[in-house]
Amino acid sequence: MTAPNEWGTCRHCGRAVPFSVGVCPSCGMQDVVTDRQIPALPKWQRRRVKFALFLRGFIVVGVCVALGLALLDAVWTGPTTFADPLTTQGTYTVAPGNYTVLGGWITGEDFVDGNYTVVSPVGTVVVLEVFNSTSYQQFLLGQTTTPQWITTNDSASPIVFAAPYTDMFYFVFENPYNVGSGIVQTIYIHTQYQSNVVIG
Repeated sequence: MTAPNEWGTCRHCGRAVPFSVGVCPSCGMQDVVTDRQIPALPKWQRRRVKFALFLRGFIVVGVCVALGLALLDAVWTGPTTFADPLTTQGTYTVAPGNYTVLGGWITGEDFVDGNYTVVSPVGTVVVLEVFNSTSYQQFLLGQTTTPQWITTNDSASPIVFAAPYTDMFYFVFENPYNVGSGIVQTIYIHTQYQSNVVIG
């Protein structure tokens, strides 16, 4: 005799089924047996039920182990980190009348520092302008813009820009020589994103 709140096992697929339901929700069969009744089943049914129980238990244990390993890996390696686009260094070639851009989000009161140098032709100058997201769009459209920060007439200069608010900022390095000059510049640029947050 079974109690209504007792659980049994489906003879066909091995799923746990409450006797109050009586019908296996997986296969729709009504053959539910208790653990005490399994040894009395015909040999082939007993093997099938035991195999189904083993398989279900193996899957549950396998999922638990996989989740445990994934969590352990996350704890061991720490959170995923991404290189900030404003922390970079490299050499850029800029044609006359053209420019190259470094852009990225800066949190208000954080800053970007670094430097740039015209590697060749030595002594030629670069115009560096820093635009916020709005003024950069105006710059792209050829409209008059007011940069957040600017350096002119320098062939080498430090970069120290503190963001007054959180926004996407663009560092535009312009070759100011006209197209007919043929002056193609090679500029070495090094920038580092610096957080204003003090930890500890």
